[in-house]
This record gives sequence, C-alpha cells and structure tokens, in this order.
Amino acid sequence: MEEYDVDIVIKNIFDSKDPNLWKPSDKIPLLTKEVEMLKNDLRTFLKNSDYDTESILEECGELCKETNGLIDGMETCKQEIEQETMAEILKSIESHDTLSKELESVNFALNIVYDVVQCGKYVKEFDDGREAQSFTRAVEAVYDLLQYIEMPAEGFKQLDMYNNTRHTAQLILDSLLSDLYTEWDRLISTSVKPGPKKTIITITLNIEDSLIVIDVLNALEKSKKLTEKVKDFSQFLLKDVLVPIINNDSVVFAETDELMTITVNNKSENKPSYIAVISNLRLLFHYLSNKLNIEYNKENSIMKMIGKQICVEFSDILVKDCLLDTIPNNINELQSYGKITSEIEDFQHFLAIVKFFPDDKISILKYVNNIDILFASKSSQYFLETARSIMLKDLSVTMSIGVENIPEVNPGTSSSSVGETEEEALKILDKTIPKSLFYFPRCMISKTAQELLDLVYVMMEQAVQCSDVVCKKLYNTTRLVFELYDAVVPYHHENYLQTIPQYVALFHNNCMYLAHNLQTFGDKWLILMEGRELDYPISFVDLVQKIRDLGYRHLAVHMQQQRKQILDNIRSSDLNCIVVKDVLSDNAEAAVRQCLRQLHLLKNVWIGVFPINVFTRLMATLVNMFVDELIHRVCTVEDISMEMATQLTDMYTLVVQKAPLLFQNHSDVELYVKSWVKLQELIFVLGGSLKDIENHWSDGTGPLAIHFNIEELRSLIKALFQNTQFRANLLAKIK
Repeated sequence: MEEYDVDIVIKNIFDSKDPNLWKPSDKIPLLTKEVEMLKNDLRTFLKNSDYDTESILEECGELCKETNGLIDGMETCKQEIEQETMAEILKSIESHDTLSKELESVNFALNIVYDVVQCGKYVKEFDDGREAQSFTRAVEAVYDLLQYIEMPAEGFKQLDMYNNTRHTAQLILDSLLSDLYTEWDRLISTSVKPGPKKTIITITLNIEDSLIVIDVLNALEKSKKLTEKVKDFSQFLLKDVLVPIINNDSVVFAETDELMTITVNNKSENKPSYIAVISNLRLLFHYLSNKLNIEYNKENSIMKMIGKQICVEFSDILVKDCLLDTIPNNINELQSYGKITSEIEDFQHFLAIVKFFPDDKISILKYVNNIDILFASKSSQYFLETARSIMLKDLSVTMSIGVENIPEVNPGTSSSSVGETEEEALKILDKTIPKSLFYFPRCMISKTAQELLDLVYVMMEQAVQCSDVVCKKLYNTTRLVFELYDAVVPYHHENYLQTIPQYVALFHNNCMYLAHNLQTFGDKWLILMEGRELDYPISFVDLVQKIRDLGYRHLAVHMQQQRKQILDNIRSSDLNCIVVKDVLSDNAEAAVRQCLRQLHLLKNVWIGVFPINVFTRLMATLVNMFVDELIHRVCTVEDISMEMATQLTDMYTLVVQKAPLLFQNHSDVELYVKSWVKLQELIFVLGGSLKDIENHWSDGTGPLAIHFNIEELRSLIKALFQNTQFRANLLAKIK
C-alpha cells in the first residue's frame, strides 16, 4: 500500500480560494467517501498480509486471562505480608534499636579505655627513653602525649585522669626542656668581661660528633627550641664578637680545641686594617667550623643555621665598616686595588667552605661593582678633610709670593708661530686686558693658602686621569673646597681676625691670591680634559668675586675698628671740648701721640705683608681720616685763644712731622692723603697774621681758597682774631 498523506488529502478537500463559497455539509460527503476508501484499502491489506490476525487475537486474549490470574495471586501475597511478615519486621526493628544503644555504650567505653591505654603507652615510651638516656625519644613521647590528649575521645575529658595526665605531661616537658637547656649550655657557653681598656670574650664549644650530642640537638629540634637557641648564639656572635673584631683592634686566640678567647681593645685610636680583620675572622670561623659543622639531621648543621641567621647582616657590616675603608683616595692605589679584591674573594670562598655562606648566594664583593662611585666619594671625602685640616692651621706661618714689578711685555703675546690675524688679535687683547691680570704683586701670604692651592692642583691632576663619574665628582669637590674656605677660616680664626692686624692682612692676601688663581684654574682644567666630552661646564670664575669679597669684608671691618679707635682717642681728650676751654690739657697731645703710635704699629705690622700699593692706600685712608678729624675739631670752634692756638699749632706740626714716616716713601703722604695740604694750611692759619692769611687767600686764588671753603675760613678768622676793621675788611673780601 502506497504511503497515505493525510495533510494532502485534507488540503485537496478543503482547498478553495474563497472559504465563504463552501459549507460543512458540502464537505462531509467527501470526507465520508474518503474514510470508506481507507476502510476498503485496510481490508484488502489485511487479506493480502502474511500474518494470521485471528490467531494473534486469540493468543492475546489468553495472555490477558493469565495476567489477571497473576494479579490475583499478588494481591493474596500482599495481604499475607501485611498481616504476618510486617509484625515480625516491627519486632526486629525494636531489637535492632536496643542492640544499637548497647553497641554505642560499648564503643564509648572502648574509646575511653583506648585513650587511657594510649596515654599509658606514651608514658611508657617516655620512661623507656629516659632509661635509655635518649632525650630525643623522651621528647617525642611527651610531645606525642600532649598532642594526643588535645583531641581525646568523648567523655575522656571528664575523667580526673585527663587533667592529671595533661598536667603531668606539661611538667615532664618543662623538666625535659630544662635538662636540654642545661645540656646546651654545657655544649656552648660564652662569657663577656668588659673592662676600661679591653674586653675579654670567651667561647667554649664542647661539641663533638657523638650520639649524645646529636641526641641533644635532635631533641631540641623536636621541641622546636633549637632555632631559638641558635638565634641567641648567632646574635651574640654578631654583636659581641664579629662587630668588635671588625671595628676594634682585637686578638683572637684558640686556647684549646674547645676554648677560644677574643681580646678587644676598647680605646684603640685607629680602626684595624682589613688584613688584620680578615685574619682574625679566619681564626674565629675556622674554630667555629671545626665544632659546629656536625650534621645532625638531613644534612643540617648549627654552622649552616648560624649562617642563615646572620650572614647577610654580617656581610653588610663587614663591607660598610671595613672593606669600604680599603677603597683608596688616589688613582695610583686604585689601579692596584685588584690585589685587595683578590684577598677579599679568597676570604669569601673560605666562608663558603666553612658553610657560613650559602654557595653563590652571598657576596661581599658587590660593592666593587660601584668602585668608581665609591672611589669618587672616598677621594672627595679625603680631599675635603685634608682641605679642612689645612684651613685650621695657623695663619701666621707665612711665605713671600708675587713679583715686584710687572714686566713691560707679556711673554704670552710675543710668538712668531702665529699668523698675522692671530697676532693682531693678541695685540688688541694685550692692549685691552691689563697686564696685572696675569701677575700677582709681591706680598706675604699664609703657607696654608699655598698648601690649599697645591691640594686643589692635585685634585685636578687626579680627576683628569679618572672616569667621567669620578672627574665630575672631584670637580664639584674642588668647588666645595673654596666654599668650605668661606665657611671654616673666618669662623675658626674669628678671634685673631678681630684683634690682630697681621692676621687680617694675611687673610686678605690669602683670599686675593686664591681668587687670582681661580681666574685661570678652569682653563687649565679644560686644557687637561681636551678630547673628552663633558655634559657639565667647568668654571671657577663665579667663585672669584666671592673669595675676594670675603677678604674685602674682613679688612673693611678691621679698618672700621682702627678708625673707631682713633676717633675714640681724639674724642675722649680736650680736643673734643675746645669751645669751653681756653687752654688744652696734656691729654690732648697725648691723644694725638697715641693715634700716631697706633698708626706706626699698623705700619710695622702691615708693611711687607700687604702689596705696597695696598699698604699705601690703607695707610693713607687712616691718616686722611685722622687729619680730617683734627681739622674738623678746629674749624667748628667759635673762639680760640692765643694759647690754645699755639698748642694746636705744636700738636698739628707734630702730625705733619710724623705722618710721612708712616709711608714707605715719605712723599706718598702728599699724593694719597687728600687733606694733607689742608692740614698744613690750617697750621699756617693758626700761627699766622691777618696779613699772612690775606696773602694766602690772594683774592680767591691762593692755597687757602683751594683747600678751605669760604665758611670754614671765615669761621677760623672769627675764632682766632678780634673784631677789628682789618678783620672786617678781610672778611668782606672772602666771599
């Protein structure tokens, strides 16, 4: 039979473009017809089928009857089970509950008994360990007991035995630890005996490769106390033994195989050399290695444990407090520094052999990687310390420097090897720049100034031989030297600079000399650095004026002190009160003589120290101030008696006689003291007549008109002469 598609059949029956054109009554006959056709097809199919349908139906009926019979039998069994078997099951369940409760009770008692037995077992193991004199077995038994009773069976905690056992176990453990600590102190003992001059440290190690020692170490490890004890001993070694050996002069001596003595000198002025430190450390670590390198558990030893505790800190201290001091402060020693690094490397290898250093994990030569930076810092520190020590020296130890006369021709400008253009440029430069720029005048300076300059030249020569890092550091250090000079010298020599004229003169000359050299110091540095690329400028010109101002400032302060002293001498005498006196007392002349003596002392101190031109200007300044004050005292007086005029003439004449002697060339007083002629004219007025004054006035063209203003001269005439017609006529002319 062909495949029957219901969907196609229905579609064919009901297919219509307009659903409103048909009614259900129209389609029912078609559907009925289709159903009949299907029935006929089914009958035909069944007749033509190979199966006996009737036999199959009969067999199905018989199976249904048998099934119904089985269902009835099952219903009967169900009823029997519900009535008889279930009653027996309920009885069994009740018996099971009773047995379960009995079993739980038995298990509860059994667990408690088991815990009691186990506690007894651990106590027995402890007793066996103690009888065998094995700390390890005893410690293990006690720790197992304490650990076991931390998680007891239910009900065991309620027994008195639990608390007693726990308390007893703790007491046993404390006793064991006490015995172990005693054994540890017997194996490793130390002492420190400090004294005023030296400290004596002893280390006694009674450790040997024996079962007893290994048993004690294992027991301490089992009780988790070995690390604590090793840590305490390690800190003792570091702080009380290793650090003093590194920083102080020490003697390490092995008295016996078990006893080591370290004697530390507390008052040693200098730190020990690295050779002495390494030698002492080798002796110490060799002694420790012989005793502490016993492997007691899994290739572990006390020496390794000590290394893990302090090796890093020890390395840092050794490098910082000892090995960094081996870095030289000059280039020649730096070039041979490989010998020192080789010795340090051997010592590092030794520490690895004695198992204090883990292999290839700790290095005390790391600092060599930054040797340039460390060398730069070390040499800079050395040069600064050296410079400061020079600055603290006495300034009065002197030397002579400079030239008496500046040559007429600058030797640097006459060269036949230059071209015409260069020669012309040099001629213009020679005319523009004063020759005095290249020469320093003859004077006295402190030897310390020359020492400081020599030190700076050494720094420059060393810098140009080093790497750029070192060179830059030394250049900055050189600048710091001169800034340090500004800070240290005036402060350290303050008292002398305030009271001793020679110190002021020498300090002034020192500053000028240093500034003079700083003008060309940068150029000299650059010439030596030719061919190297620099990322920073090299110049000292900015420091020139700073150093000069330092000298100027202290000289100016001292000049003010001298000026004040001269003025105080005059103003404390009768010269300060001419108005109210007819005759001057002796203190007026004494004051003038005191001022002259003061200036004469300055001459004796300064001449030959200052350059002659500086000395002349300074002396002229003080003399001119002295003369101005003398003139001012007279020119401001309204009335001067004849006796006082005579006294003033004598005193001022003394000044005219003595003042030229204050200069190296006596004629310099007329050239550099502005008020010198005015003083001479004042003496003339004090001792002259009105006629003489009129002649010196000479209708406003004479010397009096040149050196006195009209008001001063008129005031002098009124003070010295009585009011006469001749005086009135003369005053009328002076207008």
